[in-house]
Amino acid sequence: MFKKLSEQEVLERLNLRKTEVKCLDKLPPLDKFYISFVSQYEDAEITPDIEVLGYEKVVKENRYLATNYTNISKMVWLIGRTGQGDQWFIKRDNGVILFYDHNQGEYSDMKQFVSLHIGFSDFLQMAFLYQDLEILLNKQAEATKDQIINFIKTINSIYPNLYESYPFGYFR
Repeated sequence: MFKKLSEQEVLERLNLRKTEVKCLDKLPPLDKFYISFVSQYEDAEITPDIEVLGYEKVVKENRYLATNYTNISKMVWLIGRTGQGDQWFIKRDNGVILFYDHNQGEYSDMKQFVSLHIGFSDFLQMAFLYQDLEILLNKQAEATKDQIINFIKTINSIYPNLYESYPFGYFR
């Protein structure tokens, strides 16, 4: 049913940029897999809740963040958003993926960010599992008990309790 993808299988699901970004001086030192993604791949809306921004958009969004939220921008790097206006970040010091609920208003404190305890590669892995779930649910309207158990187990194989940490509830 559901299975984790290798990094190569994840990359095969993404669209390559027409031209690779060679000059990456506008990016901070971050996770190598993330830097590779931004330089080689286009924006990707993987699910309605996970859109990962490409190079041009990510530079523009983080420039805005640095101008308007200087302290927060030194600790996080915006990498994507959801269809509801929430955002995804990478924590600059350790590469961990963070979620920010826009209902909190302005960024004021790191305590507002929820950690998924995974890096960018695992984040894409998780995103494509949720995409596979969305495809399944579009085909059959409801998942079977075995499919639900398999899905949760597969998500949690990426990181313990990742399914429970994910900010959008499925089967809860």
